[in-house]
Amino acid sequence: MKTIVKSIIALLFIVNSSFAFHDVEVANEEIAVLGGVWTQIFAYEEYCFDNQYYDTVIDRLMISPRFERYSSELDHLNERQELAWERGTIGAAAVIDAGQTDCDIMASVIWEWFGEN
Repeated sequence: MKTIVKSIIALLFIVNSSFAFHDVEVANEEIAVLGGVWTQIFAYEEYCFDNQYYDTVIDRLMISPRFERYSSELDHLNERQELAWERGTIGAAAVIDAGQTDCDIMASVIWEWFGEN
């Protein structure tokens, strides 16, 4: 599990260097939460493929208007939003690394954000 957390953090630093720095309509608080949700999505895809909700959750991501909207806006974060994103990511990675979550919880969090929107 530690390897995935380190990979996620490394990936985010690489991706963050390519962001354009202008405002989007998403609040900084939501950006921080989204950083954590994206980390959970990566971990869920990697470690929870045998979870009972896996197909439903992953299939829904591909057609979720909210997921599509937020994904496209991630390319346009300003510096403060990038910092919020990184903090959310680091927080979620720490929870995953400490074993304080499981596949069912991650599925529930992902579904709350993207399942019905």
